[in-house]
Amino acid sequence: MNVVKQVLSDSGTVARQAAEAIVTLAQQRVNSGGRFHLALAGGSTPKAAYTLLSVSPLFQKMPWEQTKIYFGDERHVSHDHPDSNYRMAFEAMLKAIPPGLENVYPIPTDHEDVEICAEFYEDLLRVQFQRRSDDIPRFDLILLGIGADGHTASLFPGTPAAAERKRWVTWCDPAAANPEIKPAVKRITITAPVIWEAAHVMVLATGAEKTPVLAKIFDENEPVNPPVSRLLRQCKGQVSFFVDRAAAGN
Repeated sequence: MNVVKQVLSDSGTVARQAAEAIVTLAQQRVNSGGRFHLALAGGSTPKAAYTLLSVSPLFQKMPWEQTKIYFGDERHVSHDHPDSNYRMAFEAMLKAIPPGLENVYPIPTDHEDVEICAEFYEDLLRVQFQRRSDDIPRFDLILLGIGADGHTASLFPGTPAAAERKRWVTWCDPAAANPEIKPAVKRITITAPVIWEAAHVMVLATGAEKTPVLAKIFDENEPVNPPVSRLLRQCKGQVSFFVDRAAAGN
C-alpha cells in the first residue's frame, strides 16, 4: 500500500489541506494529460473542502474547464433532496464553477429501480473513459470518507456491494444489514475494483469514532473482523489519508 498519512490538528485543517492537495494534483494532471477526472465523496469534511475550492484563492487555481467531475456514491433520492450528495456538492462548490454543469456527471437517481440507476452510471463511465466492459476506468483522483462502521463510498458491511468485483457501479441497501443506518435509503456506488485502479485516492477522516477503523486499516496483520475500508490497502496508486488528531487517536 503506497500511503501518505497526514495527521492534522482539526477537521478544518483537514479540509484546507485536502482542498490544496486537490488543486495541486489537478494542475499536475492537466499539465501532463490535459484532463482531470475527479470523483467526489459525500460527508461534512469533504463539503468543507468543496467550499474552500469555490472561493479565492483556490478557486482561481483550479483548472475547472479541464476537470470532469463524477460522484463516488449517491443516495437514491432526487438531486434536490436534503440527503443528496449531488445537492451538497452543488451548494458547496458546483454552482460556482465557470463551465456550468457540462463537465459534471451526477449519478442518476430518477428511475425508481436503483439497479437501473447503477447500470446507467456504469454506462456513462464507459462512454466518458472510452472503456470496454473489461477495462476498468482510471480516475485521476477519488475522494473517499470512512464511516465508523468501516464503510467507504457506499460499500457497507453486510451488503453484496462490499464484495462486488465485476461491476464498476452497483447498489446496496445498507439499512437492510444495519437498521441503524441513516438515512435509511438505498445507495448507488462505485465498486472496489474502480477504487483500486485510481491513480490517486484521498481519504478524509475526522473524529474519534474513526480511530478503531483507521487502526484496523493500518494494521500490518489481518485484524479480527476487518472493516470494508481495509480494501484501500489493495489500491494500485497512491492513497493519501488526511486525518485529524482525534481520528488518529492522538
